Amino acid sequence: MSTPQGREARPVARRGMAFRRNSRIALPTPEQSRRQASVVQSAWRHFGEPGPVIAFLNTPHAVVEGQPLHLAIESDEGLARVEALLKQMTPRT
Repeated sequence: MSTPQGREARPVARRGMAFRRNSRIALPTPEQSRRQASVVQSAWRHFGEPGPVIAFLNTPHAVVEGQPLHLAIESDEGLARVEALLKQMTPRT
């Protein structure tokens, strides 16, 4: 196939997922993934809608001294603190 200027068109090479192999961000450990899933499930059961769940997990709370999602992922103790905060909050109606 030729281009309007008479040069041959070359197929564009696909890059695929190569950028992920060179990522410098560490993947979560199995324990971190377990805690993340647990806190998301707890928040979902409490709020029942995606908007409030996302807002709760990403908004810093003075009671737990940080963002619930980050605290829960860090340690089992952080997960317990976030779940205790959820229990103290007024449940959805």
